[in-house]
Amino acid sequence: MTKNNPSPGRRNKVSPLIIIGGSVLILAVAFYFISRVMIDQRDPEVSRVLAEQSAERHTEDAGGNDNARSLEMREDATLSFLAPDGSVRTTVGIEIAEDEVSRTQGLMGRQHIGENQGMLFIFPDEDFRSFWMANTPLPLDIIFVNRGKKIVTIQRNTVPYSEESVPSTAPATYVVEVNAGFADRHGVAEGDMVQWIRK
Repeated sequence: MTKNNPSPGRRNKVSPLIIIGGSVLILAVAFYFISRVMIDQRDPEVSRVLAEQSAERHTEDAGGNDNARSLEMREDATLSFLAPDGSVRTTVGIEIAEDEVSRTQGLMGRQHIGENQGMLFIFPDEDFRSFWMANTPLPLDIIFVNRGKKIVTIQRNTVPYSEESVPSTAPATYVVEVNAGFADRHGVAEGDMVQWIRK
């Protein structure tokens, strides 16, 4: 017996859709890896320059432009730091960031916050948190607070414009950012509590 060869008209053909789909997949994977390399190679100096340009625009617009006002701290609530015995160590006015956009923006581009001002980040769950200082010209104390409103980590004197991770050492639901040195000046420590009242 001889082996039957398929006729020329019945050869298996690769579907054009498979070729197109494969090409798109290869391009998507290539784009992903290229973008990761570009992100990893970001120049902190570029971040610094961009933040300075933003600050210059803020200064130029200081005559009352909405863009200028948007960089000033709101006072959405009053937050108190409490010692373990319940006594109040100090109180600050805070701007609240509780959606993805405002949490991502944080204090980027802010040139000044008062000694008794800060920002409170509210997350939907309790987890290990990690912040960074990209585009942030102010050195900060970053205070991580758990679901029970107990301070679990204080990262002191963060470096402006740094892209290094600033992590919590325990799960946190809330994060408070204040001027660098604030915690030491006011005796705020891990184990203290926070509470706030919205306006």
